[in-house]
Amino acid sequence: MKINKDKLPIKYILGIEKDLPDYPTALDVLQAEVKLCNRNPDRYKGSFTFHALKTYRFPESDHDKILESAKELVTMGLCEQTNEEPGKEAFKIIQNPFE
Repeated sequence: MKINKDKLPIKYILGIEKDLPDYPTALDVLQAEVKLCNRNPDRYKGSFTFHALKTYRFPESDHDKILESAKELVTMGLCEQTNEEPGKEAFKIIQNPFE
């Protein structure tokens, strides 16, 4: 997955997204995952789990907020939920708005 800096919101270019009150938003979650896919395409293929989000990507954030943001990506049509089992929720990126 590619990242086009012209389509990237300014908060990610400046690195201030963590300082904003609604962090992590749905786009914060998506941007973090796309960034991983871009950095290491052999390991990250565009799928992610709630467990990985709360443990590795956003460990200091509220777990309910993280899950709500991930599910919002489904509502936005940017991801699909591939596992709905509580605690094992998984998602797949189907559209990259940063490309």
